[in-house]
Amino acid sequence: MDRPKRLLGVDYGDKRVGIALADMGSIALPYKILDNKGKRPLLDDLNNIIEQELVDIVVVGLPHSLSGQSNERLEVTKNFVDFLSQSLSLPVQTVDEQMTSKMFSKMGINKNIDKHSAAAILDTFISQNNA
Repeated sequence: MDRPKRLLGVDYGDKRVGIALADMGSIALPYKILDNKGKRPLLDDLNNIIEQELVDIVVVGLPHSLSGQSNERLEVTKNFVDFLSQSLSLPVQTVDEQMTSKMFSKMGINKNIDKHSAAAILDTFISQNNA
């Protein structure tokens, strides 16, 4: 029997990048937070995780505004997604991650919020692709 596809969730931020892992069809688990020291060092960190955890698909959250309009954060994240798509040898997918950080804040989760947001991004991707 084939193993389920392993997913790596990414909540991309200027200072910190939240990482979560999940198998397709299961629940996402917060994994770690990486310091964002630039695209190349971040790519190296992601490649190490991809290799260690046997990742098949990378899923990045896109921070759309409530109005659905483009914003600076969305453009910065799209540029990062384009960079990943060109740099990695596996698929890079995106999902709308509107309000994930605010949601966890309201739930009282303020520590390591980035990796929890990455888990929410993966859970969204899994639910959209298991229908």
